Parts: sequence; structure tokens; C-alpha cells
Amino acid sequence: MADPKRSAVILVDMAREFVEPGGFIADAGGPDYQHRAQAIIPPLQRLVVAARKAGAKVVYSTDEHTPNDLEMRKWPPHSMKATKWAEIVPELAMQPGDLSIPKTTYSGFQSSDMESQLRSRGIDTLYITGLHTDCCCRHTSGDAFQKGFNLVWVTDALQAFTQEGHDTGLEYFRVWYATEPEEQFKTVDEIVAEWAAAPDAAVSD
Repeated sequence: MADPKRSAVILVDMAREFVEPGGFIADAGGPDYQHRAQAIIPPLQRLVVAARKAGAKVVYSTDEHTPNDLEMRKWPPHSMKATKWAEIVPELAMQPGDLSIPKTTYSGFQSSDMESQLRSRGIDTLYITGLHTDCCCRHTSGDAFQKGFNLVWVTDALQAFTQEGHDTGLEYFRVWYATEPEEQFKTVDEIVAEWAAAPDAAVSD
């Protein structure tokens, strides 16, 4: 088991834009997508509570776009900086000690100092969660893998526009990035149980 204190839970794009009706992304996915995106919030709530207790860092890697961002060449404006749509969903609100590293690209490693912020805290293992399994989580995973971070994909805390996209994304991780698949695909309950069993699980940083 990875040392929780050298680990970070990465919440990718858990902003209102991606989850709530009225956001461009959420509306583009439609009601079925919105239901599945909202369904990962309770597992994520349990995971971040356990992470904070175990001493793992909770990191928010969320779009905060400006009109000049390169993504605007591909997508209409979404999750724009300083609007409510770029806010983290209330159920997953940041707590003292959490870390926000806004991004303007699919992968936070490409448009922020995410790597240096993680390295400076001694973090070597990333638990990947959020939206979308086959896009921003995939690109974040690819960069993390190639930068030498250990990776765990939290299967019930990830989703995509379609269930097929989610399943395809998980399989992509398995084929291209996983080095020990039996240890790298876990549910929230499995991770929470591991952290609870850690020797100093009750001590938070």
C-alpha cells in the first residue's frame, strides 16, 4: 500500500460546469450523463474525508478558462474563471489543507505548476478521480505516468459522457499505464479501508 502521506487524491474537473444542469458541459452530456456525474459525488465525499484523516493531500485540478485559452479553439466557453461554473461542487468544497491547482488544458500538468507543487510535498502516488475518464483524467494520467508518479485509478469515482467512454478510458489506463493492474484499480471503499488500517491513520497533516 502506498504511504498516504506521500499520496494525493486528484479531483479532476469536479466543477459545477461539469455536473449541474445549466453548465455547457453538463447540458451537452444530457440527463443521463448528469445523473452518472452526480453519482460519483458521494463516493468522492467519503474518499476526501478519509484522505484528510490519513494525511493524503486533496488536490483540485479544475478548469478555470479565459477567452484566449487554446481549448476555446475546440470547445465553446466553459468553466470560465471567476464564474460560478468554475466553482467546485458544494458537496466537495475545499477544506483547510487542501490544494487548488487550476488548469486551462486537459491535463493540469500542461498548464500549471502541478508537478512542482506535488514534488515539493514529497508526493509520489496519485489517486485519479473525477471527470472525464477518457479525456482530462486520461491526459492527466498520461503526463503523471511519464513523469514517474505512481498511479491508482478510483473506479467508482470516475465518469465520462457515456458509460462506454468510461469503460474505454479504464481499459486505456490498463493497457498503457498500469504496471501492476491488480493494485492500481480500486474502489473508494477499498482505499478507505487501506488508509484506515495504516499505522498512524488517525494523524492528519
